[in-house]
Amino acid sequence: MANVLKDLYSPAFIDRLGAAVTAVQPNFDGTALRAFCLTSDWPDLKLMDRRDRITAGLHAQLPADFKRAAAILRQIGSQFHGLAAICLPNYVAEYGLNDWQTAMTTLAELTRYSSAEFAIRPFILRYPERTARQMLTWAASADEDVRRLASEGMRPRLPWGIRLKPYVDDPAPIMPILTRLIGDSSVYVQKSVANNLNDISKDHPDLVIQFAQRYWGQSPSANWILTRGLRTLFKQGVPAVLTLLGYDQRDAALLTPVRLTSAVTRIAIGEVSALTYKLRNPTKQDLPLYLGYRVHYVRQNKSDAFKDFFLKRLTLKAATELTGQFTIKWRQLTTRKLYPGEHAIELLVNTVAVAGVRVQLSE
Repeated sequence: MANVLKDLYSPAFIDRLGAAVTAVQPNFDGTALRAFCLTSDWPDLKLMDRRDRITAGLHAQLPADFKRAAAILRQIGSQFHGLAAICLPNYVAEYGLNDWQTAMTTLAELTRYSSAEFAIRPFILRYPERTARQMLTWAASADEDVRRLASEGMRPRLPWGIRLKPYVDDPAPIMPILTRLIGDSSVYVQKSVANNLNDISKDHPDLVIQFAQRYWGQSPSANWILTRGLRTLFKQGVPAVLTLLGYDQRDAALLTPVRLTSAVTRIAIGEVSALTYKLRNPTKQDLPLYLGYRVHYVRQNKSDAFKDFFLKRLTLKAATELTGQFTIKWRQLTTRKLYPGEHAIELLVNTVAVAGVRVQLSE
């Protein structure tokens, strides 16, 4: 996946970018841009390194005056979409920090075609109050891409982005923006608001819980945002969150019998485990259940590292039995390396482990 992403910045992309700039600035040399970027180390550069190389290559030929350079970026912006297009707002972040107003105008335009979520962050750090006010204004934009930038750009722990340490310490400037966007009709924006809340919850859980309690029930979309935004706290089994979402950890103890079995107990890396769970609600009341499973991965240093996975939400009717299956693909990932050894797997009901099985993983 990492290679696929970095290859978005291909020689063909660089040529297309050079041609687009040349159409606006005839003295721009697309061949020189290609030569600047495609040096001997290009194959080894990661995605963001390639982005930065292309940005520097543009800067080598675009006008030194940022206002003029930004005007060219705005003219060609609509020709480039998706992740690769972030090299254009990145130009603003690298060379427009001394011209706040032109930068804001340019980022608001470029984010419509890709995203300026990474590029806005240096401005937040240098001009915190002024940029926060701009983000609040953008949160009321008629354009969903601009509204999404208002949230995504303010995320304290945005993956691949500069960590906003001031907001990790004190997320108060973010909350008016999320308040304005909690009722947003765009799923694109809703996902960002949820992710922002989840970021904040890792450092300020009580703040996010209070926010969720205030807006829970406002609308189906608000509930959807809050459910996703509370996911880390839910996995941690925070009682106030479970209650808000309609679940009770105590219900897990009411289920009996509960079983989790694996078709095989020895398996090799690269193979797939098939597991079956069975549980019964012997009570006279229906029970809202959130089912998942937890895998305790063997680590090279022998420490315990686990990850929770979602299975389903349901209401198990009184005196009813439920049987289900799920699979675990024991494959190596760039984000998680597997090691041989005994792996514990637990069935989770409302975040409580109710049954378990062990699988011996070999190379």
